[in-house]
Amino acid sequence: MNRQGVRYTAAAVLVASLVVAAGAQVAPPALRAGVVAGALAGLLVQVAVFWVFMVMLFPGRIWQGYGIGMLVRFAAFAVMALVVVPQAGLPLAATLFSLVAVFWVTTLIEPAFFKARTPKTTQG
Repeated sequence: MNRQGVRYTAAAVLVASLVVAAGAQVAPPALRAGVVAGALAGLLVQVAVFWVFMVMLFPGRIWQGYGIGMLVRFAAFAVMALVVVPQAGLPLAATLFSLVAVFWVTTLIEPAFFKARTPKTTQG
């Protein structure tokens, strides 16, 4: 599963980079700090969730790790929206939109990195 973790981390970095690049193209200069902060926070949460729950704690029970990881993502979104963004003075919409964009795309690609557990049986 460590190999999947490394591959997932690389894919998540690519996704976050694409979100920042796209956000930099469409967001006014005053909002770009929020785009970068949201994408970086999304990347850090996603990679940590994958490594902690999929690789370390639940390597053979993927759906438990996936479910707990979803709860962590929701909590991270709430903390960003209610605490971090107001404290840091970041633009709310740009920060949360880029955070959710990274969460959404990386969550969609996450199952591709789960270790296959299908038994190889033959019917005779």
